[in-house]
Amino acid sequence: MTDAEILTLVDRLERCLLAKEEFHHRDHLTVAVVYLYASDLETAMDRMRASLKRFAAHHGVTGLYHETLTRFWLQQVERRLDRGACMSESVNKVQQELNDKNLAFEYYSRERIESQEAKETWLEPDLKEL
Repeated sequence: MTDAEILTLVDRLERCLLAKEEFHHRDHLTVAVVYLYASDLETAMDRMRASLKRFAAHHGVTGLYHETLTRFWLQQVERRLDRGACMSESVNKVQQELNDKNLAFEYYSRERIESQEAKETWLEPDLKEL
């Protein structure tokens, strides 16, 4: 992706111009890179939370937002982010290294990650430390 494509994706998410079927795992990672590029983890988390909740509400989908998974993936992106590289290089690197959507299950049991508590608040992993 080019920097222009990356910024267009973020803009389309924030303005709810994407169909819910158009926003995939790699797009979440892309948005995470952009948000983390511009700020610290907590600020990026606030921005991601707001964007995802607005997107879900726009599409009339309840229960779509998941606090623990959102923070888990942001932390994974933060660990791999090279703010010294250009944005497109960082996005490509993160997408390659974090392309397995099931990575969270190395850290969390299905029972824990699928719990209502995990959807609403941050829960530490129960299988492996971050």
